[in-house]
Amino acid sequence: MNAIFVENIDECEKLWEEFSPHLSIFDGWDFRVSFWEFYKYNPYFVLLVEDNQNVGLIPLWYISDKNKYFWFGDIGDDFDWQEENSFWVKDEKYLKSLIDVCPKSTVLNNLKESACAFLAGDKRLAKTLPKQTLMMDGIYSVDDFFMTLPKKLRENLRRDKKRIESLNPEIVFDNIDDFSKLVKFNIDKFDDSPLKDERFVKTFNRIIEKGQNGEIYRSRMISVKVDGEVVGVDLNFIFKDIYLTLLCGNDTKKCPGIGHYLTMLDMQDALSLGSKLMDFSQSGEGSYKEKLFKTISQFIFIN
Repeated sequence: MNAIFVENIDECEKLWEEFSPHLSIFDGWDFRVSFWEFYKYNPYFVLLVEDNQNVGLIPLWYISDKNKYFWFGDIGDDFDWQEENSFWVKDEKYLKSLIDVCPKSTVLNNLKESACAFLAGDKRLAKTLPKQTLMMDGIYSVDDFFMTLPKKLRENLRRDKKRIESLNPEIVFDNIDDFSKLVKFNIDKFDDSPLKDERFVKTFNRIIEKGQNGEIYRSRMISVKVDGEVVGVDLNFIFKDIYLTLLCGNDTKKCPGIGHYLTMLDMQDALSLGSKLMDFSQSGEGSYKEKLFKTISQFIFIN
């Protein structure tokens, strides 16, 4: 058994397609390679081979200014854009051997709990920021969801909904030009906004563009206008029966409650499209999402 380190992007794509389980948007080459197209970090795929057969893969790239390896597509910031990660093997018996050939100074974020059970007790494994999800079984409307919440929280959300609806908002779907509004709102609101990096903006413009044909995943943008002006934008993606909310930007000073209102619109949209799971992606500790949705543990492995 030996390891081969693959750095040619075309060969990396072939290996990706050989091993990827394609269970989420993050398992898709089109999504991940969009980051490479603008960040251009060097691919470094760790391929485990036995008897001339490919048996395991850890898709990495090397970020020189950090002197570390990360998941291919993980830009090494505090937001960990690649989720639902796992170790790719043809048989579980190869898992430990695959870890053994993982290079030093490797950071593997957002591992699924089921993917790292074999590492239980390993000091290199730790919990990282969680994510939130919502199973849509038994939920047929936003009001159905409200009824699953504690009374005070339910009343707060209904208050925000009524406040926005009193402004006679206009709801716009898939006006891709509104992504520029999302960028501006996000930068204005967050000092550490990743959208301050032009490479990041270009990456998501490319991801949106690829999702417009809907072959592998579908881009979905929801904008809210009040008095003809955009006050909030959510960028979502649909992969199979999963509805993923990933980026947002809104003017909470001009329109208090717009964030909650957009979350309700996302939910309503997911229901109308027949989605079975809403994935609200990673969130910070104590976020409002933790109060609303089921929290899913994620793990980090640092070699």
